[in-house]
Amino acid sequence: MSSATLQDAPSVETFFNVAETETLALFEHLSFEFLEEFDVFAPAETGRTRDHEPPELMRGFLHCYYHDIYGIRPVERELRNTVVWLSCGFDRPPSRDAV
Repeated sequence: MSSATLQDAPSVETFFNVAETETLALFEHLSFEFLEEFDVFAPAETGRTRDHEPPELMRGFLHCYYHDIYGIRPVERELRNTVVWLSCGFDRPPSRDAV
C-alpha cells in the first residue's frame, strides 16, 4: 500500500479529523508519565507535595493551548469544565494556584 493510498483511507481521515478537533479523545492514547522523570517535577525539598501530577497538568495545558486559551484565569475557567478536567485525569478541577 502506498502512502497516497493510505492518506485516502477512511480510517486515517477519521483519525486526523478527530486529532484536529478533539484533544481530549487523544489523551486516552498518549502517556505523559515521562514528565515525572525530570528534576523540575520532583517533590519540593520542604516536603510539600503537589495537588496535581505533571501528566494531568500537561494534558490540561495542551487542551487549552490547542483551543487558543491562554493566561491563568482563562485556563483555570476552561479546566473547571467537568468534561475537561475529568478527561485530563484530574481528581478535581485545579485551582488558580496550581495553574
